[in-house]
Amino acid sequence: MTELSQHFFEDVTVGDALPNLEFTTSLAALVMYAGATWDFHRYHYDPEFVKKVGMPAPFMDGQMLGALMSGMLMNWGGRDAFVRRLSYRQRSTVFEGDKIVLSGVVVGKSQEAGRSLAHISLNVTKDDGSPVSRDATASVELAMRNL
Repeated sequence: MTELSQHFFEDVTVGDALPNLEFTTSLAALVMYAGATWDFHRYHYDPEFVKKVGMPAPFMDGQMLGALMSGMLMNWGGRDAFVRRLSYRQRSTVFEGDKIVLSGVVVGKSQEAGRSLAHISLNVTKDDGSPVSRDATASVELAMRNL
């Protein structure tokens, strides 16, 4: 992950791009995520098993993609940020060894129920440009500079 930054609601404008996050899916990362979430299905860590069922390699749990997006949003928003909503649909499988690129852009801002929100459009692609997730959206509560 990238170094934590701090973005205040007042300073964010529509069109601002978030720093891209590049992630190469390693077997170690898949095993660690499986352990952290108690998802021990062999699809996520056993190369011999997945080859027997016709898959090229172990693959990422769909929730891991959401965790990566949330991490990217939090690193951008800063220590006082809070991901209030995240919506996405995974369009393709991410296998061990695949490199993915997560990107985002601010598409709106609002103040709702006392919260200062930046609305983000997110995309995830494989290194070759093929989509993993399109049209993902998030609302991130940001700190106010002038409280």
